[in-house]
Amino acid sequence: MKKNDYEILVERITDRVMNRLMELVSVKEGTGFDTIFDELKSEMENISILPDNKIDASKYEEKAVMDFLKKLGYEYKKAFGNKLHFFNKETSVSLYMLQGKNVISLVP
Repeated sequence: MKKNDYEILVERITDRVMNRLMELVSVKEGTGFDTIFDELKSEMENISILPDNKIDASKYEEKAVMDFLKKLGYEYKKAFGNKLHFFNKETSVSLYMLQGKNVISLVP
């Protein structure tokens, strides 16, 4: 069955829109860590990025880091071994803080 000009036009427009949406999604996913780091940096100026996308907050006391996370909308959930789990309902992002070292990561 041969497609008419209208069907071809609709397919081309749909393809372009879908390609653009996929580009936007990949950009947002790729900058997720940077966005979280910038958000934390606004409250804790003395943090830095470690290898493997971890955040060094060792210049702060554990209680202070927990308070900053709560202020930014992260709710304490539970401990996973020696890591504390925080979850932000608004962004659906989980953060994990290694106790004693105050290193924050996105991976448990």
